[in-house]
Amino acid sequence: MSPATTVIAPDHVVTQRSRAALWVIHGGAWLALITYCWTAWIVSGDFNTNTIGRGQEPDWYVALMRGWEVFALVCTVMIIWTFVVRPKLRTGRFSFDGLFVIACGLMFFQEPWINWTSYQFLYSTTSINFGSWLSHIPGWSYPHAELVPVSLWAGTAYFWLVAIPAMAGSKFMGWLTRRRPGISKLNLIAVTYLAFCAFDLVLESFITRTNLFSYGSVIPSLSLFAGTDHQFPVYETVSWAGTYVFLACVHFFRDDRGRSLPERGIEAFHVGDRVKTFFRLLAIVGMCQLSILLTYNIPYQLYALHSQMSPVYLEQPWRLGGVCGPGTNFDCPGPGVPIPRSDSETNRTR
Repeated sequence: MSPATTVIAPDHVVTQRSRAALWVIHGGAWLALITYCWTAWIVSGDFNTNTIGRGQEPDWYVALMRGWEVFALVCTVMIIWTFVVRPKLRTGRFSFDGLFVIACGLMFFQEPWINWTSYQFLYSTTSINFGSWLSHIPGWSYPHAELVPVSLWAGTAYFWLVAIPAMAGSKFMGWLTRRRPGISKLNLIAVTYLAFCAFDLVLESFITRTNLFSYGSVIPSLSLFAGTDHQFPVYETVSWAGTYVFLACVHFFRDDRGRSLPERGIEAFHVGDRVKTFFRLLAIVGMCQLSILLTYNIPYQLYALHSQMSPVYLEQPWRLGGVCGPGTNFDCPGPGVPIPRSDSETNRTR
């Protein structure tokens, strides 16, 4: 191949650089928002462990939670060492997988956004928690959001239950393309999506059965085991599998230089290598934040309009955490129950 055929046209370089700049700015905006909200949460005094209901849960549940938290910590340390720290020590640079794992970890920021307009997803005050940063998010709607006991293990799970499955999905896509060289991108994504649906259904069936977290408010007609303490909305799998396949596509569809879509063009920036690496991280962070926002958190606000709290949770204060239900000024979601705003004193009509 002659040298002339390998030269990228200047206008193409400019276009890629401009697109990359937008991705970097977009990711930077997300990182700024995350930094602001978490800092405000810590310095405001809302960074407190929610212990409402502790001591009322079964002993087996306490033992399970403590064991699970240790398991989560070990998994997280291993993943960060394997994909982030060790490659950096060996090569002096962060690998794509390392940046991808970090970006997936930061998706934890949107973990409790499912509760933006209605209290749907329940953690447990039994778990290690420090309340939540939700009330410090501009535009947040649901009241008493600082009490939502976001489990610390749920944050670590974005490394081992999000990043790792997404990378596994990328490998699955590679396997499919080798097995069926002529497969279209649409079919490749569709098959991977269905595989993630099966994976998520098995995974979350275990988690909800053990009450590690719970879908408190669901649409009963679209849920399995509705009315029990392990009810499971089928649309959860529909949405979360979408997040998984989005992330798998980010990881899989890279060019011959190993660059994911938002990174392409960053190499043309006239900055040092360390700054370029940081810009790459910002671009990937922005893409990962979009994945959960578009496929999960926005659709869930529509589901929330038709959801209702199972009565079984009203008798389990360690799940509700004082956000709604008995002993509070707010009724939990249900038919005829007004949706409160952050400045509402109550949503009770009588």
